Amino acid sequence: MPLSKKTAFSDLFTRDFSILFLAHFFFASAVWPYVVFPAHLLALGADPFLLGIFAAGASLSSIIIRPFVGHQIDHKGRRIYLLIGGIIFLATHFFYLLPNHLGAGLFAVRLLHGLGTGILMATFFTLGADLSPPDRRVSGIAIFGISGQLSGAMSIILAEKIVEIWGFPYFFIFCAALSLISLILSCFIRETVNEKPDFPLERLWKRAFSPSLRIPFLTTFLFSLGITSYVVFLKPYTKTLGLPHVSYFFLAYTLSAITVRLIGLDYCDRYGPKAVLYPALSSLVLGILLIIILPSTFGLIVSGIFCGLGHGWVFPALSSIVISRGGESHRGGFMTLYTLVFDLGALLGSPLLGLLVRGVSYTAIYIAAAALVLLGVISLHFFDGESSTT
Repeated sequence: MPLSKKTAFSDLFTRDFSILFLAHFFFASAVWPYVVFPAHLLALGADPFLLGIFAAGASLSSIIIRPFVGHQIDHKGRRIYLLIGGIIFLATHFFYLLPNHLGAGLFAVRLLHGLGTGILMATFFTLGADLSPPDRRVSGIAIFGISGQLSGAMSIILAEKIVEIWGFPYFFIFCAALSLISLILSCFIRETVNEKPDFPLERLWKRAFSPSLRIPFLTTFLFSLGITSYVVFLKPYTKTLGLPHVSYFFLAYTLSAITVRLIGLDYCDRYGPKAVLYPALSSLVLGILLIIILPSTFGLIVSGIFCGLGHGWVFPALSSIVISRGGESHRGGFMTLYTLVFDLGALLGSPLLGLLVRGVSYTAIYIAAAALVLLGVISLHFFDGESSTT
């Protein structure tokens, strides 16, 4: 018998889950504003390809550190890496104040940015899975993820206003203040790992390449490529249209992602994550295409709604599949591999889509992104032999 929403929320929001929710909210509030960071790069003289290279810098270091972090948070515990990642991420915003031109210094800061976010993303979502009841893992991760979506609805609007009025130096200080609040809250989260399993890194990689995980990881990669198209390139694209604010898209995006998670709170757990992946990924395809079909403020809102509806369930559903097929006792490692594959899409997608913009047009990248996400739907349906409940 399904739980009522009131009971579902009260069961999830324990002391540690509540603190984790808030800590992740402030962390994500410092991450989302960087969708306007490409405007800073353009002002420094970057073309679309160079913009993609600098965007990929953060993904590069994030990917490099993930396998180590994934193994260590299972072996040494989550809390220590939550604090290490928080300190690195906090320091990054202040380092952005130093380089004032495109070059090795700014790229080094992007690498540091990715290092901090890579550690924190893996650890936050592993803790979110730890603190969710095993029989409601998908809905637990989905509700936890609302903290990240909710923050985007507010912080991007504030960030755009800060840049308009005071410029990017105050933007970086704003993000640093939010990161500090997240770090302070993280200090009060208790360790969830009592028994530290002996699971060599080589075995983790061997299991990661097992047939049962290939299609979920491929779908995750293609999903990430689709998201990269608007996270990195929507702000420059809207500037070519003469549209002043990208926040309309992201406000609609985050509100629709939150709404679909609240309405379908226990749907994934009752019917299986694959039951929601097909319509969710299809909604994302439509939303990406609407960015170019409706090149207006109204179009940004409509496309944001459809992209948000898709993202709202794709991320928790795919992560749940990866955890269940990888093994519950090694959640940290497999959640980290899942976020690694997600970042790999951003790493490769940012420069490649930038090249496509430079060689063809912005229209081309959104057509390509929609096609790649659609390929994920096809792969999941025809080539994933596992049950629809996993």
